[in-house]
Amino acid sequence: MNPSAPARAEVVAGCIADALAVDVAGVKLDSNLMADLGADSLAFLDIMFRLEQAFDIQITRGEMERAARGEMSEEEFAPGGVISEAGLERLRSLLPEAAERIHPGLRTGQILTLFSVRTFVNMVEGKLQGQSV
Repeated sequence: MNPSAPARAEVVAGCIADALAVDVAGVKLDSNLMADLGADSLAFLDIMFRLEQAFDIQITRGEMERAARGEMSEEEFAPGGVISEAGLERLRSLLPEAAERIHPGLRTGQILTLFSVRTFVNMVEGKLQGQSV
């Protein structure tokens, strides 16, 4: 099954709603998973599992972190756990929907707080087009 882009967004929203036990009507593209929908880090694993099943894709452990770093070493990306300016620029390019929340002082442990429903829609779209996350 390869639904159209709008249908894929609906499937992603449904997977997120199911994983978070919330009404799908409240899951909007720009909803922030943690702040708006109450997700925690464990919920992200459930969401990814549901997306893998729904779209027959694979999201490997650590893939999102590696995608965020790109060609940068861990020390170049986030020396001392604080994301460098180059790392912030990389995140802004990967997560344009969260650009206004990507600011100096952001720590690696805060990256998940940037994720919205749109982030997962974009991830699925990329996977279906044969790109890594």
